Amino acid sequence: MIRVSRGFTLVELLISMTLLSMIMLLGSWSFSVFTNKWEGRLGYFSQHVSQTKDHILLNDVIMSIIPYVSKVKNNPKYYFSASASELKAVTQSSIFHPGQPVVFRLSVEESDDGSKYLLYQESLLSVFEENTDIVYTHEKILIAKASAISFSAFGWSSAQSKIRSEDPISAGTNEKPVWRTNYNSVQSNLMPISIRVAWDGNLVSFPVQNDQGMWLTLMIGESN
Repeated sequence: MIRVSRGFTLVELLISMTLLSMIMLLGSWSFSVFTNKWEGRLGYFSQHVSQTKDHILLNDVIMSIIPYVSKVKNNPKYYFSASASELKAVTQSSIFHPGQPVVFRLSVEESDDGSKYLLYQESLLSVFEENTDIVYTHEKILIAKASAISFSAFGWSSAQSKIRSEDPISAGTNEKPVWRTNYNSVQSNLMPISIRVAWDGNLVSFPVQNDQGMWLTLMIGESN
């Protein structure tokens, strides 16, 4: 007995094409959702990687601050100053000149949208005195889109206060280093013990290379 193949009817073809179209549409939509989520996560990851790199750079810059001595009115003084919104010092860990000491400035700036950002500026180190205008040649934003950023320094008010605290005869003075929103090594004749940076719930303290006034004492001795 010979069988005759009837094939597909028009209705069956239409149903098959409709189902296939639905499957392709669903697959295309699923792929679009997946790629959008992947791009979003990838962008989020890349942003966090970039922020982490900038935070590492900030850590290296501050941790490598050195007790650099400059002349103020012909008197040797440490080059370091800090306020709530600005920090100036010399570091051995340059962002733009690896392996070379640079004078740098960290300042809190405000964006057009009202958010704060931390601007890093640096210039190659050269001999300078009190009234020398430092021209910063390179800059980079290390913290962005913050609601608030501030600095503070932990240290003595003066070298005399530190000496008195270590003197057994003056032990009752209760003088000790404290956190200060304003610290100037020209006035204290000492480098700070550590520096603290605060932003949006983050509070990070960095120890500072401190020679306890040794280099300054040597420079004063040589100048005399």
